[in-house]
Amino acid sequence: MLIVNRIYTSWNLLFFTILLAAPAFAQQTPLSPESSNVVWTWSKQCDGDRKLGVTVLLGRKVLYRDVFPICLGSRETEDGRVRFHFAGGHLFQDEYLTRPTDSIEGEIWQAGREPDALILGISFNTKKQVLLNTLHIARPEKQTSSELDKGLLITTHPIPVR
Repeated sequence: MLIVNRIYTSWNLLFFTILLAAPAFAQQTPLSPESSNVVWTWSKQCDGDRKLGVTVLLGRKVLYRDVFPICLGSRETEDGRVRFHFAGGHLFQDEYLTRPTDSIEGEIWQAGREPDALILGISFNTKKQVLLNTLHIARPEKQTSSELDKGLLITTHPIPVR
């Protein structure tokens, strides 16, 4: 039964990953080979002209808030990754109930890069189990939000250049 649950969870993750990524790929315009190497990236190497605000909420509680340096660059320059922790007490995917005494680790990383978007990977886990692993399509030019799980939301938005 455990193997069947894992297979079911894996197929669900694959389905939702494709579902989330499809709009980003469908809206792309054809690019010349030279310009397809120029993509949005989250990196410490970005000069600071562009920034992306990121907020993760559970209900009305802010779990994580930060600003990431972003820029147009090559596919090889991405190195963005952050970790944060919060107390459990939430039911993930209608299956994984965490206790209020559990420490949940959240992680955000750049899972992909496109000429018009950053694809952020987001995961939540305890020391013993992965609770959720999914994607969010961040647009450098506009605010986007994704409900990662019931009551769990990520919002990204451009920070105006000063």
